[in-house]
Amino acid sequence: MTTLADILKDSDYKQAQFDLMLIQEFERKIVIRTDKNGKQIPYINCAIRKKEIRLTPEEAVRQLYLEILLGDYQYPADRIELEYAVNFGR
Repeated sequence: MTTLADILKDSDYKQAQFDLMLIQEFERKIVIRTDKNGKQIPYINCAIRKKEIRLTPEEAVRQLYLEILLGDYQYPADRIELEYAVNFGR
C-alpha cells in the first residue's frame, strides 16, 4: 500500500499539517496503476475533476486541502474549480 509519506518523501511538503484521520481516509482512496515499464504509479479520483489524477506531491496536498474544503467546511464542489485558465491582455 502506498502511503502519503511515500508520495511526499522527496518533496518539501509535510504531512504534519493534516489530521491523521484525514490522511488514513486519503490513503484508502489511492489506486496503484502500472505503467508500460512496470513502474507502479499512485492515482486518486479527484472529487472536482471527476477523473483519476496521478498523485505527485503537489497533487496530494491539493487533494487533501480539497477534502478539508468539502468535508470540514462543507464548501460546495460546484463552487471549486481547479486548473483555472487566466488570460492576460485583451
